[in-house]
Amino acid sequence: MRRVGIFLLAVIALVAMVSPVSAQPKVTITGLVDNVTSWTKNLSIVDQNPARSNDQEWYARTRVRPDITAEVGTTKFVLGLEIDATWGQTANQDVSTCLGAACSANPGVAQRFGNTHGWDLNTDAQGVIEIKWAYTEFDLPIMPVPTRIRLGAQPWEAGYKNAVLAQGDFAGIHVTNQWAPMIKSNFTFAQIEESSTGPQDNFIRGDDFAIVMSVEITPFKGLDIRPIFSYANYLGPTSTSSRAARGGVAVGAAVFPLCPGTTGPGTGSCVPADLGGKTAVEDRFTIGVDTRWRFGPFSLDPTIMYQFGKRDQLTGTGMSSLQKDAWLVDISGGWQAGPLLIEGRGAYVTGNQAKDRIDIGQSRLRYYEPISTDSGYWGTWGEIWALNIDYFNALRNGNNGVLPLNGISYDKYGLIRVGARASYALTPAFTLRAATMANWTAQPVETMNSTLTAAAGLTPCAGLGNGAAFANCGAQVAAKNGDSQFLGTEVNLGFQWRFVPNVALDVVASYMWAGNALATNTTTVAPSGVAVTTNGRDPQDVMAVTARVRYTW
Repeated sequence: MRRVGIFLLAVIALVAMVSPVSAQPKVTITGLVDNVTSWTKNLSIVDQNPARSNDQEWYARTRVRPDITAEVGTTKFVLGLEIDATWGQTANQDVSTCLGAACSANPGVAQRFGNTHGWDLNTDAQGVIEIKWAYTEFDLPIMPVPTRIRLGAQPWEAGYKNAVLAQGDFAGIHVTNQWAPMIKSNFTFAQIEESSTGPQDNFIRGDDFAIVMSVEITPFKGLDIRPIFSYANYLGPTSTSSRAARGGVAVGAAVFPLCPGTTGPGTGSCVPADLGGKTAVEDRFTIGVDTRWRFGPFSLDPTIMYQFGKRDQLTGTGMSSLQKDAWLVDISGGWQAGPLLIEGRGAYVTGNQAKDRIDIGQSRLRYYEPISTDSGYWGTWGEIWALNIDYFNALRNGNNGVLPLNGISYDKYGLIRVGARASYALTPAFTLRAATMANWTAQPVETMNSTLTAAAGLTPCAGLGNGAAFANCGAQVAAKNGDSQFLGTEVNLGFQWRFVPNVALDVVASYMWAGNALATNTTTVAPSGVAVTTNGRDPQDVMAVTARVRYTW
């Protein structure tokens, strides 16, 4: 663990020993149970290819999320648990023993996307409970400034708007200081990867971490302004939530080596001396401001982020150092009149042009990268391009590089998005809802000469080697510089019916008109662990119908 983490833990431990206190805690359980069923056509979660319109699915699942809280005064411990199960056996065993790419070597073992197991006829599945949160939160009474500390596995609180910088969960420390009634500061330290004993435990990864600092200022009631600073440090490979495969750049040790390294399962690699002989280091800085303003029936939430720094990566000619230079602007607003709520939102995220060959170490990195979104970017604003009622379903879910809800940018090309939604409460228990979302890339996508893979994103000139064919393809990409920006527009219609206390039925129907920017020259997929190549030139429209019964307590 980094020195800053050790220092903070030492200080907290010393303070805890000053005045030991014991009392009987009050234990409560809160949470939710979701039972969901969805029919989808061409959502492309498995094959990642919107040009195939024959991939249909109708499935059902159950998700349980209880939080057990033990409180003594203002001190509390929270244990968050999670169970995700498909109805019916979905693999040749009840519980998955692999994750992500590791399942390709074990066809028939992986469960349905988002779930850890499938309930067969006897529904006896072992080892299915996941630990979501396990943290302790308490006040620090000896500080002159009111201070609250949270330690352990916990949710992010990085900003007001979900998933713009960091959302989901992490292991680390969160500290809040209330300097004045209208001024509060926040400090978060997240340990992303831990090198521990390195080669001796067969896991060679960098000691990756992130720091997020912010100040919340409330100049008057209704207006909150939050300047934010973040620094993330990555050594060699890192989590695909923080660095997704894009533009032909894979995320493994072959591109982001870690020295010293050894060979073997789970270990890193070291760069040969003639290629630089050093670890690939990424220093990523993010500065910005997150704001929310409430005035009568109106709301306005503007967010602006700028990202800079540098990233080392290995190419065939040696180690390259690419500069980071990216912007994100995201503005939402709304108006409410009695039972009617109307909201709008727009986002612009910078991106690289097709001719910017980051895969061979050229150009700046102009696409924005979050620390983690937990698939939450623009959550509840859509059903196909974002997560909402069935939050395991989204177009190409599982491929972070071309999935804006995870990576914010579409591959290296950035994102332009406009959305609107409205709800009308016919009765206190029944609400009609509608939403629409249109998507473009900030820079035209090179669809004619790019191959999509989960391992490297959209790779220009893939499979052509480094000879004349590769050079000719590169010249074409540079001259044309992309051929399409339109990704697609979706429309959603549905309702929510709260028919008994604490229980709500949500139903939604969705349709997306696919854009040409979703096309690729070819698409490599791996059903049952066998790689095949299929045509990706003609994206087809997407449809979905979802129903969910949610019980909360």
